[in-house]
Amino acid sequence: MPIARYHIVSLLFITLVGFCVFFPTMTKSQTLVNMGATITLTGGARMFVSGNTVNEKGKIDVLDLARITFDGDVTIKRDGIYFYKDAFGTITKDLDIKLDGVCWRYKPGTLNVFGTIRNDGELNNDGEINIGKP
Repeated sequence: MPIARYHIVSLLFITLVGFCVFFPTMTKSQTLVNMGATITLTGGARMFVSGNTVNEKGKIDVLDLARITFDGDVTIKRDGIYFYKDAFGTITKDLDIKLDGVCWRYKPGTLNVFGTIRNDGELNNDGEINIGKP
């Protein structure tokens, strides 16, 4: 009888490990789409976007020690994303700035882009932009 119980526990353990390993790859992330709003983070606020971000129009202002993390690709089609003063931003994949898009990184803050930056619009950097994985 102890051998049978051992096999059941082993089977349950293997199933649980398999579920934990493959479940995250089965989930789908969401996309944040800004269609003309002004999104402002200030006063040390934190924002985490789990998925891609598309700025169709409108702007995202990050200032005063605020931090924003985009866990996916960021596409700026029109208007833009502005990092003021000591703001900190992270994009875990690619940043794509289209012809009418703007991304400004004012000093002295930091923007980390772990993927590629494609710029057909306006990219202004008075602070620090790090490209690629650390």
